[in-house]
Amino acid sequence: MAFITGRYTATWNNLAVGQTREGYRISHQFMKRLIQGDKWGQTAQDAIIQGMEVTVEMTLIEFDAAAVQTLINPYASGYVTAKIGQLDVGAGGATANVNPLVLTAMEVNPGPLPATITLYQTVLHENFPVTLLQGPDLREVPIRLRAYPNQTNGSFVAAS
Repeated sequence: MAFITGRYTATWNNLAVGQTREGYRISHQFMKRLIQGDKWGQTAQDAIIQGMEVTVEMTLIEFDAAAVQTLINPYASGYVTAKIGQLDVGAGGATANVNPLVLTAMEVNPGPLPATITLYQTVLHENFPVTLLQGPDLREVPIRLRAYPNQTNGSFVAAS
């Protein structure tokens, strides 16, 4: 059997993310345009690959960790609308609001594989509501990040 477990630490923009409730979930999904024709009605006959989406989800449990405030407010500080009209990735390869999320395995011999996962360009996912509990319980912060592909090679992730 080949069961694999293991914890990861994370940094975003070189700042510690802190502990999560259960870890990091990296998801990917391909966008396709189905080819359908009158021969078989709405039955898909083939598909054209038209891109990919990569997201990362986590629930942070250390609200005061260094990266939390910039993760939940990548465009401003607090409840201020700022940077209207600015691009996430930026023009000409200059990043505007995205930062790398780097996951590093904690255990060794054996540890989880890959040992390091780098998502090159991540930012708070659009239309994702950041919900903060103001009460007498642990302040958990659910986060979803959108990963953009590396502008030079189209890759979302480097793993080693």
